[in-house]
Amino acid sequence: MRREPIPTAPEPEADSSTDTDTLAWIGRLDASLRGLPSVALLSQAFDEIDYGLLIVRPDGLLVQANQTGRRHCTQPQGALQLRDGLLHARLPQDEAELLRALAQAAHQGLRRLLGLGGTEQPETVAVVPLPGQDAALVVFGRRQVCELLSIEHFARLHGLTHAESMVLAALCDGEDPAGIARRFGVALSTVRTQISSIRQKTRSSSLRALVRQVALLPPIVSVLSHTRTH
Repeated sequence: MRREPIPTAPEPEADSSTDTDTLAWIGRLDASLRGLPSVALLSQAFDEIDYGLLIVRPDGLLVQANQTGRRHCTQPQGALQLRDGLLHARLPQDEAELLRALAQAAHQGLRRLLGLGGTEQPETVAVVPLPGQDAALVVFGRRQVCELLSIEHFARLHGLTHAESMVLAALCDGEDPAGIARRFGVALSTVRTQISSIRQKTRSSSLRALVRQVALLPPIVSVLSHTRTH
């Protein structure tokens, strides 16, 4: 939708600062400003995205973060951490590369993928420019195929039973039918029957197609995740 330009104030007349034209302009300006999204509204929308997002200055100063991004930075073994409002790499050898990527994004408009965290706890993040803002956007990768709440809504949408929804969540965690059977203490044949029922209800031609369908779901982030991080 095209946004109307904010009205330009009329030149005041010498004998009155509150003439009819000025009052009309104030009314139009007020209406225009009410149509702009507030910071609180944008922050709430930011929090509904299931990718961790950080807006950071070239020196690492945090400007804004969504709840998922803050959770990433509070993980003890996470590749990136927040200390005193500054973004740092957990491993000292990653620090220079992080700051270089932030500066290149903010000042040169370069986009980068960084492999951080070493070999034991590897994590890939994207650093992308925000033109004209002297800042960069840091984007974390997902740690799971899909939010559990999205899977639950998907299961409800397609009429899956509770047991079938649990099997679906396990499949999306990367478990095979045998592993799922061991986890829930049921026969392998039971799990295979449930998978067949899930595929039929969701009209999926294969397990790969089923998991892909779930992976492409829009995120539904639990309200509890917002509450825990405040």
